[in-house]
Amino acid sequence: MTANSQIGYRVERVPDKPLGRTQAGRFFIPLRITDGQGTTEAHLVLSGTDSEQLLGELSRLLAGGEPAPLDPIGEPA
Repeated sequence: MTANSQIGYRVERVPDKPLGRTQAGRFFIPLRITDGQGTTEAHLVLSGTDSEQLLGELSRLLAGGEPAPLDPIGEPA
């Protein structure tokens, strides 16, 4: 796995770890963060509202909706 040389980090979902809920009832997605020198894991924590928005956006893209916007470095997000 290589990190993006322009920004130095690569963030991806940990495929073998399930999504879950925090004790406060928020949702989390396990992530793996690589910086070219090492790897660590963290959770992206989302409120119910944020989770609903993410689901809606992913559903739209999977259904062939408008293309994804470009990220700040000019590559597909």
